[in-house]
Amino acid sequence: MSLAPSETSSQRTAASETSSAKLEYPDNQSKSFIEEDKFYNELDKNIYEEYKNAAFSMRKKISFNEVPDAELTFKMKTKLGGEKMNPTNSLHIHPNRQVYFMASFHQNEKEEWHKYVVIDAETKKVLLGGNHYHLYWNPYK
Repeated sequence: MSLAPSETSSQRTAASETSSAKLEYPDNQSKSFIEEDKFYNELDKNIYEEYKNAAFSMRKKISFNEVPDAELTFKMKTKLGGEKMNPTNSLHIHPNRQVYFMASFHQNEKEEWHKYVVIDAETKKVLLGGNHYHLYWNPYK
């Protein structure tokens, strides 16, 4: 890395520290948080609750930069399809921020329900979430 003639290495360091200080959710990889099942069991079910009799559910403690892959895995396992999420609107969240990704899928003979939530491991605030409902067409009938 070469520095501009008027820029010192301490100025560059200070600038990067300032930019990370502006993040609402900075890097917290060095901190330890409870495992995902314990977190789910303690979670207020008004915030998120898996579907009763869910055909498939996921609970993962991951870095924020892994959320698009986790969401895509959920979509593929539940045959929802679609594109990988683009978290570029979440510039206030450091990519290494620890989060809980939880998703649930329920299906009956006529309908399917999908939902997911991303919760910050440190503040326990919901960062992202979504749901999807559609009629189910059974190809075997």
